[in-house]
Amino acid sequence: MASLSIDKLVRYFVYLTIFNVFAAIAFTTPVIIPQLAFPLKLTVWPGTWMFIAYFVFLIVGVLGTLGWAVLLDLIRRITGVQSCDKFLAITSIVLIEVPVYTQTSLMFTAGYIGGTYAFATQVGSSLITYIIGPLVIPIGVSIFIYCIGTLLGLMNVVFIFGDRARSPEAAASLLAPES
Repeated sequence: MASLSIDKLVRYFVYLTIFNVFAAIAFTTPVIIPQLAFPLKLTVWPGTWMFIAYFVFLIVGVLGTLGWAVLLDLIRRITGVQSCDKFLAITSIVLIEVPVYTQTSLMFTAGYIGGTYAFATQVGSSLITYIIGPLVIPIGVSIFIYCIGTLLGLMNVVFIFGDRARSPEAAASLLAPES
């Protein structure tokens, strides 16, 4: 089993958090361009999907990666284990980050296209649903893939706790007399 330093994994998640913060800032800049009419499109269905996509990105993309960094750092400090399974760690990162951007992009696209049709042309909701319908299944698939990435990350955490039980430091602390 190839291993990865937990310190390095924590750094990866911190770097992703910083990257996601800058992406979130970039996602807000189109709001100040009047020709795109974001404030107006956000008020009608499915334009509200843009709003939901942005907050999902903030919660899952920014706070989620920060949460993983904090969790892994706490586990490293508490258990004393210095490495984890490299395959699970990298696969988890990829299966968390790619779906976050996929889901956000597709929801934003559906919201923008649907909001444009609903606001500008007064097209009925059934036609708008038909237009944005092909984006809905990929959004669900990306959420499912994200869940798999999260489960792999949790599996890695369980293995870290298992490594703690087998580590010499843990055995020594169990055998040491209490003061």
